[in-house]
Formats: sequence, structure tokens, C-alpha cells
Amino acid sequence: MMNTRTGAGILGDPRIGRLISISTAGSATNMAVDQAILNAVSQSGIPVLRFYQWVEPTLSLGYFQGLASRSDHCQSDQIRCVRRTTGGGAIVHDRELTYSISMPVPAGQAGPRSALYQQTHAAIASALACFGVHAVPFRLTGTGARSESDNSHFLCFQRRTPEDLIVSGYKVLGSAQRKSRTAVLQHGSLLMHASEYAPQLPGVSDLLSVPITADDLIPGIVANLSECLGVDWQAGHLSEQEKLDAEQISCERFSQSGWTARR
Repeated sequence: MMNTRTGAGILGDPRIGRLISISTAGSATNMAVDQAILNAVSQSGIPVLRFYQWVEPTLSLGYFQGLASRSDHCQSDQIRCVRRTTGGGAIVHDRELTYSISMPVPAGQAGPRSALYQQTHAAIASALACFGVHAVPFRLTGTGARSESDNSHFLCFQRRTPEDLIVSGYKVLGSAQRKSRTAVLQHGSLLMHASEYAPQLPGVSDLLSVPITADDLIPGIVANLSECLGVDWQAGHLSEQEKLDAEQISCERFSQSGWTARR
């Protein structure tokens, strides 16, 4: 668990949040559910933490990436493709754990964007440490002066930004954000094992031969995020309205070839 208690964290007063248990879904559904949750948090002000995986190997493009750039990575050219609403590089979602956290932001404020990156990644690093995995932010690796955050690499996990988690020189966790007027969505991927569609990118279990599963890590991540963000995460589920919204968003956006090819 985390050693430093930050009290109420970036939200101010402690509050109740919803914890959506890990589930597996298709690419369009996963992206649509994140968007539906962001919309709900914008209205309710209740934080939501969600964990999920993917029903089949999927390449997600960053919002600003051109579909034609997919040809830069031929290993993944035959798997399903979806475009995120968040920026950054492409991700091969396969043998990984994906999380999303949606937090309210007072209207008119810039929001806790940098703090949310730092605190969420610190919570995950602390959970990994319980299994003997030493993960550190890229900014603390001693190579931060050599910026690798440019867009020259197609894959997100070949890029480096300050808060990315690094294990044995390899990036294992990256995240991206999207903000509405009154809430922010952050979702990210923790590589557990290398995918056959991106074999050059090892996961934490590959690097240290530690047999860690998503189910092993989630309780520690939840506890750490409760401490650092000041949120009491209580088990919940998607509301009927969120399910309806997600279905509509999926049909109108993420399932549409026009959305995927919009850049």
C-alpha cells in the first residue's frame, strides 16, 4: 500500500465513489462505456473507477492519429481497430489490464489533470511493489532530459512522457485524458504480458517472471486510490441509463467506420 497519506486528495472533502468490477467487452463497447460514465459523472459529481479487458485483441488509435499511420505497425494490421476520444499513441489491447477513472471538476476550473496522472500512477506503482515489481515514473529514471514524448513512434508504449511507469527500462503503464466541462476521464493500460501483435513490448510478468494477474493487482490499486484521492470506492454497477447511453454512443460513434477513419 502507499506510504504517504494525502487525505482528501484532489477532490477536497472525502466522498463516496462507484467501483465498477472488471469486465470484458468489445472495443466499441469499452470506449462507449467510458464516455457514458464521463457524461454521468459530469452530471452527478460522483467519481467512478472501472477496470476492464477486451474480448479480442484490439488496436486503439489516439484521437489525433491518422488511420493511414496504422501501416507503420504491420504486426497489428489484422486485428480490430477503434479510435479513442483521448490523445496519445496507438495501443495494442491484448494481455493487459485497462482502467478508467472519471472525476468531477468544478465548473470553471482547469481540473486536477496533472495531479490525477501522478496519483493514479503512484497508486498502481505501489500495488506493483507489493509483488516485488519496481516501477518508477519516467521523470525519475534519470533519462528525463532526453525527451521521448514526441509523436515519431506509432505505439504509445514506445513513447515516454513524465508520468509513464517504467520497469527495467520498458514502459508498462501509460494513460490519457479527456475533459468535459465538469469532469475528467483518465484511462490507461498496464501491460501484463507481451502480445503476439506487439512482441517488442514486454509486460510486468515478462520482465520479472512474476506471475501477477489483474485480479491480484486490483484490490491494492483500489485501496491506494481510496487513500490518495480521498474517495471511498464502493462496489457498484452501470446504471440502466448508462447502459442505454453507452449503446447509443457505440452505435453512433465507436462502431462507425467513419469515426475510425475520420483522420
